[in-house]
Amino acid sequence: MFYSYEFIFVFLPAVIWIYFIFDRHYKIGSYWLLLASIIFYVWNDLRALPVLIASVIINYLFGILLSGSFKRSKFILTLGLIFNIGLLGFYKYAKFFAENVNYLTGCEIPVINIIMPAGISFFTITQIVYLVDCYQGVTNEKNIFDYALFVTFFPHLLSGPIYQHKNISKQFKNAEAHKINWENISKGITLFIIGLAKKVFIADSFTTYVAQGFNNPAGLTLINGWLCAVCFTIQLYFDFSGYSDMAVGMSRVMNINIPVNFNSPYKAYGIIEFWSRWHISLTNTITNYIYTPIVMSFKKITFAKAMTATFLAMLIAGIWHGAGWTFIIFGALHGIGLVFNHVWKKYKLFMPRPLGYLLTGLLILCANVFFRASSVSNALEIFRAMIGLNGVKLSGIASHLDILGLSTLLDIYLGTSGIILSRNAELIFKAVKFLLRAPFLAVLIIYFCPNSNQIVDKLKCSWRSVIMISVLLYLSLYFFNGVADFLYFQF
Repeated sequence: MFYSYEFIFVFLPAVIWIYFIFDRHYKIGSYWLLLASIIFYVWNDLRALPVLIASVIINYLFGILLSGSFKRSKFILTLGLIFNIGLLGFYKYAKFFAENVNYLTGCEIPVINIIMPAGISFFTITQIVYLVDCYQGVTNEKNIFDYALFVTFFPHLLSGPIYQHKNISKQFKNAEAHKINWENISKGITLFIIGLAKKVFIADSFTTYVAQGFNNPAGLTLINGWLCAVCFTIQLYFDFSGYSDMAVGMSRVMNINIPVNFNSPYKAYGIIEFWSRWHISLTNTITNYIYTPIVMSFKKITFAKAMTATFLAMLIAGIWHGAGWTFIIFGALHGIGLVFNHVWKKYKLFMPRPLGYLLTGLLILCANVFFRASSVSNALEIFRAMIGLNGVKLSGIASHLDILGLSTLLDIYLGTSGIILSRNAELIFKAVKFLLRAPFLAVLIIYFCPNSNQIVDKLKCSWRSVIMISVLLYLSLYFFNGVADFLYFQF
């Protein structure tokens, strides 16, 4: 994993070092990246390697057919789409489908617990995009090893960002990308460390509290119901944006530019703007490969039909995230929000900016409750608590204070009474974690601080910046114990 000692101090340095050793023989360097990516995947999920290899080989062959004598063949493209959707459906949705058919019809279709291969949603959608591009004549790949590297490149393999072959393959084949660029190395390392700190300091500090709330929603009251929803929304952002920063950062070290996935999405005024800032590579994929084909399927495009396509595209995006009614509702809520936002803009209706920010935030918050909940009934229990139907138990206020970090603050106060803080490293670590774990301070970071890419772009190399980043890395390593998996690994 990106946040393990083995990855940071052994795997990644070895990959980068050998990659640059072959700067004069850049093809060997590319094949080394392919081997390293396979090792990375095997390290995470050995049992799923045959699925990944089969998917790569079969999609490569479909791509060859679409680029050769069968160029622009709808039949070949359809077969390719059926294969990929079928593969994803079998591993990700077979159990959900069987359970619902059994419930609705009374049948007894066997429900088998199938182990879902790591990253299948991302390497499948990447290859679907590739086949469509081949069909449209936008791109093609003759070399199977180059194609395999495009699919399996380890920074993006498990959770994206989603990229297109035409944009990434030429970078692997560019000899200049295999030469050391100190500016890219410094900025890439900085972005990687910032992403690591987002994950370790902020996202993971909410893991236990959020899990307790969603696992026992009936025990939530008004205050901790809202805190639970807000904390998960914060956790999801810092967890996934942290992963994306680390992926973009380590790729940049190797002079490979993969898409930036986040641009301060919680600062969005409307849900349209939110999706232009959140999981940007997915938004572009939805627009180009789901929304546009749906719209173009209509003989005459009208605003109503465009809104229908918008809703359906988001519904499909919700289903892509996971097998469950909660994800369907998640996609539907965002689809409805986008439709209302487009209607509001079309008719130029007035919306006070504070109200716009509030409604956008509430929609994101409510959708995220379904996104995290294990079932629809679980999500509804949380909403029941959030509207006060479970009461407001002041006796449980201690748990609210704890998640706000005030118990840690009390520990610091008691520990520093009569003691010089700089002489007690343990208290410094407690202070740092307190500052970054408190929800209201995390919100301040989200709304009032520049995002990680803005920080890196403006950062100038100096001893001061080197010391700051080194301290951030040291503190991140110190808090490695108890680090949870990235949330998007389950997709």
